[in-house]
Amino acid sequence: MKIRKGKLKDLEELYKILNETPELYGGNYEGEVYRKKEVKSILTNRKTDLVLIAEEDKKIVGFLIAEMSKKKESSYLADIYVKPYYRKKGVASKLLEEYENICKKMNIEEIIGLTLKTNEKMHSFMEKNKYKRGKELIQFEKRIK
Repeated sequence: MKIRKGKLKDLEELYKILNETPELYGGNYEGEVYRKKEVKSILTNRKTDLVLIAEEDKKIVGFLIAEMSKKKESSYLADIYVKPYYRKKGVASKLLEEYENICKKMNIEEIIGLTLKTNEKMHSFMEKNKYKRGKELIQFEKRIK
């Protein structure tokens, strides 16, 4: 398995996975987790966004998306996903390890991530990796365009 940074060629597959995966669905009232132009922006804006791709046999088996802020010395872990067949095989751990290494190199001191309240598998994964559980939050959303 290879971990690499996301590229524009990954746009269609990432967009499809992001919007067809229930555990990534944050309650967006319009049914889209991400808009296509947003995924394109994330893949091309390397100053503030990070996409890591886990590949096996040149196929995407998982990915991690994060927002990076050197100025705030923090990063927001937006999404981490592994295709069902590849779960429990260390893919998410390798993605998380690479992400943490990149954060350390950038002198980022804090990683913050949110999960759905119902995503117990992700809760366990994060706690296993020494992330502390925060308070429950309610997300509000409004598209203004």
